[in-house]
Amino acid sequence: MKTKFFFYLIIAFSLFYSCTKPMQNKVLIIGIDGCRPDALISASTPNIDKLWKNGAYSFHTKTDDISYSGSCWTGMLTGVWHAKHNVLSNKYLDPNIEEFPHFFNRVKTFNSNLKTYSITHWSPLHTILQNGDADIALDFDSDQKVTNEAVKVLLHNDVDAMFIHLDDVDHSGHSSGFHPENKEYLSTIENTDINVGKMISALKKRDHYLNENWLIIISTDHGGSEKTHGKNTPEHATIFYIVSGKSAAKGKIQTQVNIVDVAVSAMQHLGLDIKDEWNLDGKPIGLIH
Repeated sequence: MKTKFFFYLIIAFSLFYSCTKPMQNKVLIIGIDGCRPDALISASTPNIDKLWKNGAYSFHTKTDDISYSGSCWTGMLTGVWHAKHNVLSNKYLDPNIEEFPHFFNRVKTFNSNLKTYSITHWSPLHTILQNGDADIALDFDSDQKVTNEAVKVLLHNDVDAMFIHLDDVDHSGHSSGFHPENKEYLSTIENTDINVGKMISALKKRDHYLNENWLIIISTDHGGSEKTHGKNTPEHATIFYIVSGKSAAKGKIQTQVNIVDVAVSAMQHLGLDIKDEWNLDGKPIGLIH
């Protein structure tokens, strides 16, 4: 009888502890390269739809005037436009990462114990990482391999901030055309949604998920038209921003959203004090204040 009593006592204590333990804020950013927002809306994407319909969103977000991947992803991950980070193409000739580093750098300065992961399908994205910014920085030659690794990490590793880059949609746009009526392009977006679903499922299966407050941000670097991009036109420079989780405000974001807001929103959720001296261009957006 006593054994049974102590068993139930332990269960009750465990439940009490799990309910009273402070939530740990964590961030997952999924970047879908070259995904036009109008094409995302046209495609069948139940996993991504669930996120924006239960979170904050803008399908009229602005990316960098230089709508090339290098410039845009750097803006997303540093929180500043190309005039400051100095990545003017996909060649990363002279990035100004000393003054305007990857947001992982600021996260590590804030708390060196926080675990940061970057898993990409385009290795140049890691050019702006400085030594120690990422606990793990991996690149693969397919979205499926990126997804498999992300799932494995989310299931088995201590993660505080993770950036995932998927590239198949951009490849499809370059080969068949960036257009919301292009069936091949839409099909690739739909396959990408399946990969997003796998990652979200893995996240929710984490051992301590109930004590974690995940902010999920999904966005892209640029759009496109015909088989190219790089111009400052609505088709090329209009992107989407989706933020989901307990700390996300619900509904359409009424103010202007920019790609540089992604890193700043992630940092605020992780508890960083956004300092004026950092001279960032982005702002936290789509979060409950």
